[in-house]
Amino acid sequence: MEIIIALLLGYSLGSFLPAYFITRMVIGADIRQIGTRHAGTTNVYRNVGLWPAVFTALYDTSKGVLAFKLSSLLGFPEQICLVSATAAVVGHVFPFYLQFRGGRGAATAVGILLYFLSTEWLKLPLATVLFDLSVLALLVFVLFPISKKGDVVGLFVLPALALLVMLRMPDRSYLIVLPVFVLLAINVYNIISWKLIKFKEGVRPWRVLIRPAAFLLLILASHVEKATFMLLMAVLLGVFLTLDLVRLSHRRVERFFHDEFKFKMFKETERKRLSSMTLFLLGVTLSYLFFEDTLAIAACSFLILGDLAAKIIGMNYGKRRLFHKTVEGTLAHFALCIYAAYVLHVIGFVPLKVGLPGVVAATICEVLPLAINDNVSVPLFSGIVMNVVKGIVRG
Repeated sequence: MEIIIALLLGYSLGSFLPAYFITRMVIGADIRQIGTRHAGTTNVYRNVGLWPAVFTALYDTSKGVLAFKLSSLLGFPEQICLVSATAAVVGHVFPFYLQFRGGRGAATAVGILLYFLSTEWLKLPLATVLFDLSVLALLVFVLFPISKKGDVVGLFVLPALALLVMLRMPDRSYLIVLPVFVLLAINVYNIISWKLIKFKEGVRPWRVLIRPAAFLLLILASHVEKATFMLLMAVLLGVFLTLDLVRLSHRRVERFFHDEFKFKMFKETERKRLSSMTLFLLGVTLSYLFFEDTLAIAACSFLILGDLAAKIIGMNYGKRRLFHKTVEGTLAHFALCIYAAYVLHVIGFVPLKVGLPGVVAATICEVLPLAINDNVSVPLFSGIVMNVVKGIVRG
């Protein structure tokens, strides 16, 4: 019964849209039919005025927190109060009296997030908070001037924030992680709706978007014996390498995969060469073969995160060429690799003074037109540099 009351309370508070009612009263129009057609603060400011926009912003950002507080006053458990706050976002997006077509919900989710950041995250030591904020700010300062799209920045920064929160305060992180992922879902919806990220012809979107799943290999490596993991990698590499060799040595097979098979596994540029999937598995296998596990994790993390950021940002917002890459994609690669090095420092895997030189090496390998594919060169060269630096630090 408690959860039903909490849901109804949160939904009711969230479904009240001041943007709609104020605009109706002041200019007699439906805010969803004018300007940007969004029932939000910016649209109210542009079409109705400053003070109506101020009131809209105040209520929209506080309604989720209000739902949480009222549920708490009713004596509900904290988890149910959080459900009530989330229901306020749902109410904002789907108000029943407007045919379930309301605002985007970002302001309400941001309000909930900021509230819990201020009440939970700021309890951490000041130095910890400042270091975390500095790394997150670096991502914002690099990505926003390039894309000028808050939703694109959020696509990288919000998961980065969630991971740091889970590492810093595992027992209380759900209070921050839930609104983070609600806001991330809104960002993804906006990116898709407004087509803020597009894939060039010949690029397989699934191959770019599935890249973070490669972290599952690194997680697996940290939970099984190294010999078992290396055997698994040898099998995976053998399967993909065999498929490549058959494809490259038989014209009919190659034509089947590239021209006839509906599910496009291979890029057009891979017609006469090994696939990037095979080269990626080779890079991971060699990293774990030559380096200790922590350095291999760091080197592969630079490859996975850096490549993902470079592809998405470079493909959509890259304007200045840098060899065969773009300046914008390279900056995104560098920033995400710094974040990866920082996280590995936080969990005690690789000291920052060892990880950062690896970041520089990984970025240089990514941007230079080397003869070795960057799926292999990035983890190998960054691993070598970190191994050397680690030896110097120990010495």
